[in-house]
Amino acid sequence: MNKKIFAATALLAMTSTSSLASSETLQASVNGWSEPTFLENNKVHFGKIRLATGSTCTMDNAGAVTGDCDASDANIQLGGVTVSGLAPNSAMNITVSGSTSANLTFAPVTTATDGTSSVTTANAIASAFTTDASATDIVIGVYGDMTVATDLTAGAAYEVDYTVDVSFQ
Repeated sequence: MNKKIFAATALLAMTSTSSLASSETLQASVNGWSEPTFLENNKVHFGKIRLATGSTCTMDNAGAVTGDCDASDANIQLGGVTVSGLAPNSAMNITVSGSTSANLTFAPVTTATDGTSSVTTANAIASAFTTDASATDIVIGVYGDMTVATDLTAGAAYEVDYTVDVSFQ
Protein backbone atom coordinates (compact mmCIF):
# COMPACT_ATOMS: atom_id res chain seq x y z
CA MET A 1 0.00 0.00 0.00
CA ASN A 2 2.86 2.42 0.73
CA LYS A 3 4.06 1.79 -2.80
CA LYS A 4 0.67 2.79 -4.21
CA ILE A 5 0.52 6.01 -2.13
CA PHE A 6 4.09 6.91 -3.09
CA ALA A 7 3.38 6.26 -6.79
CA ALA A 8 0.19 8.33 -6.64
CA THR A 9 2.02 11.19 -4.89
CA ALA A 10 4.84 11.09 -7.44
CA LEU A 11 2.33 11.10 -10.30
CA LEU A 12 0.48 14.02 -8.76
CA ALA A 13 3.73 15.96 -8.32
CA MET A 14 4.72 15.38 -11.96
CA THR A 15 1.35 16.46 -13.35
CA SER A 16 0.89 19.51 -11.15
CA THR A 17 1.08 22.79 -13.13
CA SER A 18 1.50 25.14 -10.22
CA SER A 19 4.99 26.48 -9.46
CA LEU A 20 6.41 28.93 -7.03
CA ALA A 21 7.96 31.95 -8.81
CA SER A 22 7.88 35.72 -8.87
CA SER A 23 8.98 38.44 -11.26
CA GLU A 24 9.62 42.17 -11.21
CA THR A 25 9.80 44.70 -14.06
CA LEU A 26 12.77 47.05 -13.72
CA GLN A 27 14.09 49.96 -15.82
CA ALA A 28 17.29 50.58 -17.73
CA SER A 29 18.23 54.23 -18.12
CA VAL A 30 20.48 56.50 -20.12
CA ASN A 31 21.29 60.22 -20.18
CA GLY A 32 21.28 62.09 -23.47
CA TRP A 33 24.62 63.48 -24.58
CA SER A 34 24.79 66.24 -27.15
CA GLU A 35 27.29 66.14 -29.98
CA PRO A 36 30.23 68.56 -29.77
CA THR A 37 30.27 71.66 -31.92
CA PHE A 38 33.15 72.85 -34.09
CA LEU A 39 34.12 76.44 -34.84
CA GLU A 40 36.90 77.33 -37.27
CA ASN A 41 38.62 80.29 -35.62
CA ASN A 42 41.41 80.62 -38.19
CA LYS A 43 41.60 79.09 -41.63
CA VAL A 44 44.98 77.42 -42.14
CA HIS A 45 46.82 79.20 -44.96
CA PHE A 46 50.26 78.29 -46.26
CA GLY A 47 50.76 81.48 -48.27
CA LYS A 48 52.37 81.10 -51.70
CA ILE A 49 53.81 77.80 -52.93
CA ARG A 50 55.81 76.95 -56.06
CA LEU A 51 53.62 75.95 -59.00
CA ALA A 52 55.26 72.64 -59.99
CA THR A 53 53.87 69.21 -59.13
CA GLY A 54 55.67 67.80 -56.08
CA SER A 55 56.39 71.18 -54.46
CA THR A 56 55.91 70.87 -50.69
CA CYS A 57 55.42 73.49 -48.01
CA THR A 58 55.71 72.55 -44.34
CA MET A 59 54.14 74.60 -41.53
CA ASP A 60 55.19 74.07 -37.89
CA ASN A 61 53.06 74.49 -34.74
CA ALA A 62 54.05 78.17 -34.52
CA GLY A 63 52.88 78.92 -38.07
CA ALA A 64 56.36 79.18 -39.62
CA VAL A 65 56.67 77.72 -43.12
CA THR A 66 59.65 76.09 -44.85
CA GLY A 67 60.22 74.27 -48.11
CA ASP A 68 58.78 75.34 -51.47
CA CYS A 69 56.84 78.29 -50.09
CA ASP A 70 57.31 82.01 -49.56
CA ALA A 71 58.01 82.35 -45.83
CA SER A 72 57.44 86.13 -46.00
CA ASP A 73 53.87 85.86 -47.39
CA ALA A 74 51.48 87.94 -45.25
CA ASN A 75 48.65 85.40 -45.74
CA ILE A 76 50.37 82.62 -43.76
CA GLN A 77 48.19 81.59 -40.86
CA LEU A 78 48.12 78.66 -38.43
CA GLY A 79 44.69 77.03 -38.47
CA GLY A 80 42.52 77.04 -35.37
CA VAL A 81 39.44 74.99 -34.50
CA THR A 82 37.52 75.09 -31.20
CA VAL A 83 35.57 72.02 -30.07
CA SER A 84 32.80 72.86 -27.55
CA GLY A 85 29.89 71.14 -25.85
CA LEU A 86 31.96 68.41 -24.22
CA ALA A 87 31.20 66.59 -20.98
CA PRO A 88 33.65 66.70 -18.05
CA ASN A 89 36.20 63.90 -17.69
CA SER A 90 35.23 62.32 -21.03
CA ALA A 91 37.62 60.01 -22.84
CA MET A 92 37.71 60.54 -26.60
CA ASN A 93 39.85 60.18 -29.69
CA ILE A 94 40.72 63.19 -31.81
CA THR A 95 41.51 62.44 -35.44
CA VAL A 96 42.38 65.08 -38.04
CA SER A 97 42.54 63.76 -41.59
CA GLY A 98 43.76 65.52 -44.68
CA SER A 99 42.79 64.85 -48.26
CA THR A 100 43.77 65.38 -51.88
CA SER A 101 41.94 67.78 -54.18
CA ALA A 102 42.46 68.12 -57.92
CA ASN A 103 45.64 70.15 -57.26
CA LEU A 104 46.78 69.76 -53.65
CA THR A 105 47.41 67.20 -50.94
CA PHE A 106 47.19 68.29 -47.29
CA ALA A 107 48.60 66.12 -44.51
CA PRO A 108 47.68 67.90 -41.28
CA VAL A 109 49.48 67.74 -37.98
CA THR A 110 47.63 69.25 -35.04
CA THR A 111 48.03 70.17 -31.41
CA ALA A 112 44.88 69.87 -29.29
CA THR A 113 44.72 71.44 -25.81
CA ASP A 114 42.19 72.42 -23.18
CA GLY A 115 44.74 74.26 -21.05
CA THR A 116 45.24 71.21 -18.82
CA SER A 117 45.99 68.43 -21.31
CA SER A 118 47.62 68.56 -24.71
CA VAL A 119 48.08 66.03 -27.51
CA THR A 120 49.74 66.21 -30.93
CA THR A 121 48.05 64.26 -33.72
CA ALA A 122 49.41 63.03 -37.03
CA ASN A 123 47.40 62.85 -40.25
CA ALA A 124 44.50 60.36 -39.90
CA ILE A 125 45.83 58.89 -36.62
CA ALA A 126 43.44 58.79 -33.64
CA SER A 127 44.95 60.32 -30.50
CA ALA A 128 43.45 59.77 -27.05
CA PHE A 129 42.31 62.84 -25.11
CA THR A 130 40.34 63.22 -21.86
CA THR A 131 38.52 66.45 -21.07
CA ASP A 132 39.22 68.17 -17.78
CA ALA A 133 36.78 68.32 -14.85
CA SER A 134 35.29 71.59 -16.16
CA ALA A 135 34.86 70.36 -19.75
CA THR A 136 36.91 73.29 -21.03
CA ASP A 137 36.73 73.77 -24.81
CA ILE A 138 39.46 72.06 -26.80
CA VAL A 139 41.46 74.32 -29.13
CA ILE A 140 43.12 72.57 -32.06
CA GLY A 141 46.03 74.22 -33.88
CA VAL A 142 46.23 72.98 -37.48
CA TYR A 143 49.46 72.89 -39.51
CA GLY A 144 51.39 70.20 -41.45
CA ASP A 145 52.41 69.61 -45.07
CA MET A 146 50.87 70.99 -48.27
CA THR A 147 52.00 69.35 -51.53
CA VAL A 148 51.20 70.32 -55.11
CA ALA A 149 49.56 67.27 -56.76
CA THR A 150 49.06 68.89 -60.20
CA ASP A 151 50.78 72.00 -61.56
CA LEU A 152 49.17 75.23 -60.33
CA THR A 153 48.46 78.51 -62.13
CA ALA A 154 50.20 81.65 -60.82
CA GLY A 155 47.85 83.97 -58.92
CA ALA A 156 45.00 81.44 -58.63
CA ALA A 157 43.66 80.40 -55.20
CA TYR A 158 43.43 76.70 -54.32
CA GLU A 159 41.90 74.80 -51.39
CA VAL A 160 41.87 71.26 -50.06
CA ASP A 161 39.62 69.79 -47.34
CA TYR A 162 40.53 68.33 -43.99
CA THR A 163 38.28 66.70 -41.38
CA VAL A 164 38.30 67.02 -37.58
CA ASP A 165 36.67 64.03 -35.86
CA VAL A 166 35.94 63.62 -32.14
CA SER A 167 34.78 60.12 -31.23
CA PHE A 168 33.99 59.13 -27.68
CA GLN A 169 35.48 55.97 -26.16
